[in-house]
Amino acid sequence: MMESLAEHLNGSLETMRLGKGRHEVQLWLRDGSYLHFRHDRHTRWVQAGGKGEGELAAALAAGIERFELEGRRLRIWFDDASSLDLRSGVFGRLLRRYG
Repeated sequence: MMESLAEHLNGSLETMRLGKGRHEVQLWLRDGSYLHFRHDRHTRWVQAGGKGEGELAAALAAGIERFELEGRRLRIWFDDASSLDLRSGVFGRLLRRYG
């Protein structure tokens, strides 16, 4: 059975960093690449970057159908029908759930 994009991101995730104002978040992956999300009233985008031109991040970004960033919670839906719900808890502890 092939791994879903949500499972692949969950297994590759090192850390989640919230930006100031809680409108931006970066997900840093084990290969040194990252996914940078921004969501506010006027803007919604995701960009891949990092080492090796962000190959892992770029592959994951290409599969993102939509996402929501609300405070410390990032919800991502992928085009393979998988999803991932990430929350930054107390002291930056990362809480994960996928479906």
